[in-house]
Amino acid sequence: MVNEIAQAHNATVAQILLTWVIAHPGVMAIPKAGSTEHVKQNAAALEIALSANELALLDNAWPAPKGKTALDMV
Repeated sequence: MVNEIAQAHNATVAQILLTWVIAHPGVMAIPKAGSTEHVKQNAAALEIALSANELALLDNAWPAPKGKTALDMV
């Protein structure tokens, strides 16, 4: 599903997921960037506009936690 959304927007999966996270008020995204190209790709995610249907599909696939959860540190 994420691959199809990415293809529809001519974007990477990472860009779509970053756009989705940014769309949620009160949620902070901390994207990884291992190269200058990754920084540019992350910044380009700000230009992607997901539809309400696409946001709902992603919300249903990855629902918000019901309570406090520990952060995974990788």
